[in-house]
Amino acid sequence: MSVKNQLLELMTRYGGNPRCLASVVGESSKIIAREILEMQREHQLALFPAVFSEGLGLGKYLIVVRNCPIKYETASRLFHPIMNLFRGDMEENLFSITLFADGGIVEDIIKALNALSCSLVIATRIKQTRKFVRDPTCYDFESHRWICVDKLEIRQGEFLRNPHEQDIKGVVSLQVNPFADIRIINHRNHVFKIVTGFMYVLGKSDFVVQVISKEELTEYIPDVVWTAEGEDIFISEMHVNKQGLEAAMKKVRDRASEIIISPKSPLYALGYSLPYEIFRNGKWVYPKIEINKTRAT
Repeated sequence: MSVKNQLLELMTRYGGNPRCLASVVGESSKIIAREILEMQREHQLALFPAVFSEGLGLGKYLIVVRNCPIKYETASRLFHPIMNLFRGDMEENLFSITLFADGGIVEDIIKALNALSCSLVIATRIKQTRKFVRDPTCYDFESHRWICVDKLEIRQGEFLRNPHEQDIKGVVSLQVNPFADIRIINHRNHVFKIVTGFMYVLGKSDFVVQVISKEELTEYIPDVVWTAEGEDIFISEMHVNKQGLEAAMKKVRDRASEIIISPKSPLYALGYSLPYEIFRNGKWVYPKIEINKTRAT
């Protein structure tokens, strides 16, 4: 196993900070920083924390909408700050939004989408999420390709009985910068009950693909990043290049009820941090949902 493979394995536990990683392996932080920079430049390394948001008392919902007469750019900002993910299909007028919400807020959101003449396809509470990384030993840095399809599941987090504002800020700081030094995170004992590891994507990936199905598809998709269980459905997401997209579609097309293929572009695929703006006095205070049709179009 090469130095880069070893570092990749450590990054799934400690994040991407060179000084922190150097303290673990007993190597110069300059050497570690150089290796990480090479992975970013030559192998398109992307790193992000695995966040168990349920442990902070946040509910999560998926809504899928078709034929909505608004631009993706507008749709992706429509329900800020409670948006978690936005995925827009590159061919059909079809998009999904993953929201931090409760049942009452979701009802208001559905009413707002109906008022905009959007066709609701799916609205479901997400009951559980699972997060994965490709086995770090499976990537050959010499040939720039994966040589095996094994993947590892990141452990589930814990529930914090009384989340503190500093807990939220600590998680958000790692979402904003996964290369931060985890040793200096405030409330880190609490934060790392919520951030249970770090996920990564290696190699060129042109598309983010979200697959909605009646069955769990994890075993069919080596590139799966996360899956979620809804009410009678499963959601799976992968980051792939063109060849990977073609291979994945052969495996999941007949098993999927909906597939959203998004180019890796802010116009089609966006992710957001925890909605720290609505955490007040130890509680999540969800905003009132109102739609101004003139401003929304």
